Amino acid sequence: MAQRHAVVIGGSLAGLSAGRVLSDFFERVTVIDRDTYPDGALERPGVPQSRHVHALLARGRQELERLFPGFDQLMCDQGAHELDFGLDFATLRVDGWAARESDWLRLFFASRNLLESVVRGLFRKLPNVTLIERTTVTGIDAVRTGHLRATSVQLCPLDGGAASRLEADLIVDASGRASKAPEWFRALGVEPPQESVVDSFSGYSSRWFKAPDPSRWPREWWWKGIWIDLKAPEHMLAGVLFPLEQGRWLVTLGGVAKHYPPSDEAEFMAALETLRSPVLAETVRLAEPISPVYSNRAMANRFRHYDRWQGRLDSFIAVGDAACAFNPVYGQGMTTGTVSATILADCLKKYGPLNPELARHFFRAQGRFQTSPWMLATGADFRFPETEGRRPAGGKLFSPYFDTLFQAGRDDLVLHRRVGEVLNMLKSPSAFFEPAIMARVARWAFRRKFSRGGDRARPIPAMPPSLIPVG
Repeated sequence: MAQRHAVVIGGSLAGLSAGRVLSDFFERVTVIDRDTYPDGALERPGVPQSRHVHALLARGRQELERLFPGFDQLMCDQGAHELDFGLDFATLRVDGWAARESDWLRLFFASRNLLESVVRGLFRKLPNVTLIERTTVTGIDAVRTGHLRATSVQLCPLDGGAASRLEADLIVDASGRASKAPEWFRALGVEPPQESVVDSFSGYSSRWFKAPDPSRWPREWWWKGIWIDLKAPEHMLAGVLFPLEQGRWLVTLGGVAKHYPPSDEAEFMAALETLRSPVLAETVRLAEPISPVYSNRAMANRFRHYDRWQGRLDSFIAVGDAACAFNPVYGQGMTTGTVSATILADCLKKYGPLNPELARHFFRAQGRFQTSPWMLATGADFRFPETEGRRPAGGKLFSPYFDTLFQAGRDDLVLHRRVGEVLNMLKSPSAFFEPAIMARVARWAFRRKFSRGGDRARPIPAMPPSLIPVG
């Protein structure tokens, strides 16, 4: 192993995943973060979004188990709920309650704090990695050897210590959507990559609860979690309840088009009563609040186009949200960060850690991958006329097809499974356009149009159907 030292800026999931990959190619890997890492699954100031619901998609779970063997077992051992969303969630979609049918996928429902704690613990076991805490990166140094090449990061300890520099053969920016890389580039005389921003003016408000004793749970209530979609224009708030470790629930309200959910405790509880179904409010009445209401408004999609960057800084790459950040309501962020690490591993194997072209090859590969979740997230946001940003060509053309596809997935098990595979990043959105899939969508639309009642709206029950639990 001739390569010496790699530095990762940011110790969240994307940074730890990238650090794990780099540990196979470099003698030393150093991860730098502003926070002090807690012992256990506790909050840290640098990740305020950990107070809200997080979804680790099936692809993300696969990648983390591959990068950190034992991840699955540790998550289960530490209390994560392993659930089949289709069987275990009462889900109210725009056109009605989803049928209680298996998704064929087992997903973890746990706090972001637990996810990070498990991954961080496994990362610390690597023999050639170091975590530097309470330190911020204030800039990058570079030299010109043909092309400009990054050589070190400038460090400033947050405890008042002296500023310093840390040399590196490769620098990875995993500092998230608040990355300062554009400022560092300008300081070096390099124009930053162009950015695309799509903002639907979304917002979150969340509150934690202690789940009720099982004796208080009505027998006919089969659900373990709740998901209620908004329905514009009359219902602009969505609501979810996720079961977490240690007998807790996390309840989040989400709004779009500046219909921000309240941050006041009394108003939050009152807003639960305004959702399209009373199920969430009635369920929460059985629980005990154990936190204030936390709010988040920084939810715009932001794509820094490193994949077509006209500038160049060798030995520097950006991964995860530092390159492409999504509206978190769609649950794509953690999974795309882990996939970025996998793409980095492939590029390191193919081109070599010190290849001057490594960054350019990586950015193109990462950009190809990120384009798909970007299209899904921004396409969903562009359903609302208040959304600002450049609308993609053909968006209005494909929108009716996607609407029909998702509706058909309620009745057609093949389409239901395909939707789950794409949303969990197990397949590309191009899988929606396979001839067999398009034919099923067309047949469903034809039957619906010419069946008795045609397109007349069906009444939607206020509460989920009371079913005998499966199994």
